[in-house]
Amino acid sequence: MTMLAAIPFASGFAIDAVMHVLVDRLKRRGLRLAGVVQHHDDGCDDRCMAMSLEDVATGRRFPISQDLGSGAAGCHLDAAGLAAAAAAFSEASAGRADLVIVNRFGKQEALGEGLRQEIAGALLAGLPLLIAVRSDFLLAWRDFAGDDWLELPPDEEAVERWALAVTAVAA
Repeated sequence: MTMLAAIPFASGFAIDAVMHVLVDRLKRRGLRLAGVVQHHDDGCDDRCMAMSLEDVATGRRFPISQDLGSGAAGCHLDAAGLAAAAAAFSEASAGRADLVIVNRFGKQEALGEGLRQEIAGALLAGLPLLIAVRSDFLLAWRDFAGDDWLELPPDEEAVERWALAVTAVAA
């Protein structure tokens, strides 16, 4: 059974909502989860969208967007927040987790940064991993992951079936 699964999605698709539903469903099934999911908070006004990563094991949130002020057209990734989330991710993955969930393989990961090392660390530790990948980063994802991964639809039931099967094999 393939221990790595990705959910490709198009820009504009509400993947964060899908990932939150999956975390809730898998926790109700009794799986011990590690990793992070993304939230879009109301902390910034119209200039940007406040983003945070939630550690799925503890519920702790790490702000990852930085408001650049009234003259800015958007936000900037807060490296300190991302580093704190990465540390929590690594700690949770080092513990006894059944499955690691990652909000997405995106621009930072495609550039060799972001949570790329933590994703690789979880895979090297033999943990099953589920990740979302926006379609414009699929080429970079394939370069990173190789061919040994399963493409899943953004369907909660299909992903839940895979997660239950892969965690049974990994146990």
